[in-house]
Amino acid sequence: MHYTKFTRKDFLYKLDEITAYSIREAEIRNAVSSYGYNQSRLNEGRRLWENLRLLYIEAQDKAKLKRSCHAEKKSMQKEIHKNYMKYLKLARIAFVDNIEAQESLMLLGVRARTYDKWFVQVSVFVNNLKSNSLYLKSMAEFGIKEKDLNGLKKQLVELNELSDKCVRVTAVVRMLNDKVKKETIEVQQWVSSYLKVARIALEDNPEVLSLLGIMGKS
Repeated sequence: MHYTKFTRKDFLYKLDEITAYSIREAEIRNAVSSYGYNQSRLNEGRRLWENLRLLYIEAQDKAKLKRSCHAEKKSMQKEIHKNYMKYLKLARIAFVDNIEAQESLMLLGVRARTYDKWFVQVSVFVNNLKSNSLYLKSMAEFGIKEKDLNGLKKQLVELNELSDKCVRVTAVVRMLNDKVKKETIEVQQWVSSYLKVARIALEDNPEVLSLLGIMGKS
């Protein structure tokens, strides 16, 4: 039995069966005890299964949180970008002959595609507009007030905080996945050795051996 041939759920289910039967069934317990697998060693296998089960649950929960976090971030960024592009188009009209404003507000060229560069473009646009009274006056002529920019600024702050959270959650998910892999290998080593011994110990009792999922191969 190798973990690569099963889904995580099925691998856990098989481990649950093997360790539970081995501890509960006297015939199995007595047979393998003669080959070094006493109660303490069987309990170790059960403990490894339980630890892996709890780790799987934690990894799944954090993976769900990661997906939720990134979905919320994507939605918030989309909303910000919509308002930003509206303000940007109006700014290009307002400052069509003002090269200094065009450079200060990063009005020229294409919009960034990566998140970090996009965030810089929007932040520079908002901050430099807010810090220049003449720019604000010009934008007001096209219906964009300082309160509108304050609202966009507030959204940027919230998005930045959410982005940081997503980074932290992603790091936790990566750490947990690495830990799951490490502990899965540890459990695999235990169960592989145990099933080989169980096959020898129970070779004359195929019905009991089948409780461990051994049907002529392990």
